[in-house]
Amino acid sequence: MSCSIEDARNLFDVMPLGRNSNKAPVVSGGGGIDSLPDGVLEHMLGFLEAREAVRTCVLARRWRYLWMSAMGLRIVYTTDDDGEGDYLTAMRKYRQFVDCLLDCRGQAPLETCEISFEGLCDDDDRPCLNRWIRHVTCQVQIFRLSNVCREDFELDDLPLVSRHLTRLELDGMELSNSFFDFSSCPSLEHLEIATCFLSEANMIMSKSLKRLSITNCLFGKRFRTRVNVPNLVSLRLDSHLYRAPVIERMPALQEAYVRVGHENANSGDCDDYSADCDYEDCYSCQGVLRGDNKKCVLLECLSEAENMTLISESKTFIFGRDLNKCPIFSKLKTLLLNESWCVAPDFSALTCILKNTPVLGKLTLQLFSKGPKHKVEMIGRFNSMERSAAISEHLKTVEIKCEVVDEEVNEILKFLCTLNICFIFK
Repeated sequence: MSCSIEDARNLFDVMPLGRNSNKAPVVSGGGGIDSLPDGVLEHMLGFLEAREAVRTCVLARRWRYLWMSAMGLRIVYTTDDDGEGDYLTAMRKYRQFVDCLLDCRGQAPLETCEISFEGLCDDDDRPCLNRWIRHVTCQVQIFRLSNVCREDFELDDLPLVSRHLTRLELDGMELSNSFFDFSSCPSLEHLEIATCFLSEANMIMSKSLKRLSITNCLFGKRFRTRVNVPNLVSLRLDSHLYRAPVIERMPALQEAYVRVGHENANSGDCDDYSADCDYEDCYSCQGVLRGDNKKCVLLECLSEAENMTLISESKTFIFGRDLNKCPIFSKLKTLLLNESWCVAPDFSALTCILKNTPVLGKLTLQLFSKGPKHKVEMIGRFNSMERSAAISEHLKTVEIKCEVVDEEVNEILKFLCTLNICFIFK
């Protein structure tokens, strides 16, 4: 062992008391948990917060070093954990504790690691957190980093380097451009980014990534972030703020969920859905490079998907422009749209989508209802003798989900009837 008994004692010296510090560990008798092999115990210790895991070293001689080989590591510190009445002292001791803990673990294998923090005490916190992050990502397979209080915290402007990292989850962070170069993370397949600041990210790049989720994030106002993930299988882009990213071709894409909501910058100065605006500083057209401004921003990258959900707020600029250059969705079999795709009187958006989905088998229209449960559900029946040429010959199921059949829903039903689709209640 690289960590001595004296080192372990030092961990207790710098360990903040915490809320449960008065509760001594319970030593079990013969059998029970003590009969389990070390590997199982090391796995179980990974579910404990780091301080609780270290405290198990006093249970018995067998437990003395087990915590050093725990397959999971949970570093969690919140402002209400301070049992000493002195927040500054507690934070300083916690930093010392984690530094010593990581030193004792050395290069031990690590399956999962979670670092969650609330509030920053002083200028020493930022370099400490960045140092811990760099240390654990070298060894860990699954890493979760959460800024609970949402106070600005910027990671170092350096790319991650890890041969082992397969899953990365980020919440509440301010992320720099270099961080999103994942070329040195060849095993990374799953990336989740939630409530993060991406305004400085020019490009998100990974050849290994299979699943990408970006939820409630803030992109830049003056340029569009480019996303280069050619081997992606699953994409979720949900409720971003400011400029929608430009996503490059994803030939392996199977499923996509895209919800475009508060795009106040996308509808800035230009109301021209053609993207031919000549205004040099137009927020709506700028960011799709001038040589590319005839191309789609989002729909083109989704054209290989087999299953897709498109949720749009009314008059959303990006989807409006993309429909003028709408690609063929040659593999799309199931599709869910909301009411913004079904606007009277001409229903041009819905018509365009139906025209460009030649193998579509199931269409769901979720109208003025957030779900997941809906008060009214209807299913469409086709007149096989008079099937409209405007819809796919493979389309077998059309579902309507809503809260009430009001005038707007009735207009949509009338339009679908012109395609020889009649509806009955489920």
